Amino acid sequence: MQSENQLYQSIQWKDDQLTIIDQTKLPGKEEYIELKTAEDVWEAIRALKVRGAPAIGITGAYGLYLAVRGVETDRFDEFISESKKAADYLNSSRPTAVNLSWALSHILKKLDEKKELPVSALKDLILQTAIEIHDEDRQLCRQIGEHGQELIPDGARILTHCNTGGLATGQYGTAFR
Repeated sequence: MQSENQLYQSIQWKDDQLTIIDQTKLPGKEEYIELKTAEDVWEAIRALKVRGAPAIGITGAYGLYLAVRGVETDRFDEFISESKKAADYLNSSRPTAVNLSWALSHILKKLDEKKELPVSALKDLILQTAIEIHDEDRQLCRQIGEHGQELIPDGARILTHCNTGGLATGQYGTAFR
């Protein structure tokens, strides 16, 4: 059995960049791509390189951080304006993606609630919130699997109508444990 740290992850934040598996290459090839800019994230979402509602939301949240980390201002009004523009831009990559718009709105709301903080702290808040969204998805999916396992008899066959595995989420998937 794999340990927690050995489990497959289709989305990884490490060394101030986002790495995802390019789902357009599957199943023939397992290729990871590095997303270093908001434009990279926008294209990955638009081109279906990342798929699954939770995975799209998580990727977009990190994308917002990538978009504004280089914004040079000390004024909240300028920073929030740039953050909103970046969120609108990222949301335009897949306007019907509920998790994407939720994640971006969630982060913008947190910024508005902490407007007294310096811009550098607001940038950190965006990254921390993206990490929290990612971690929360991992926890929720794990709990879904654990609770669902109790309900499914041994040998049962389950049909899902969309991707419920780890490729669609932050790690575990919504139907697996």
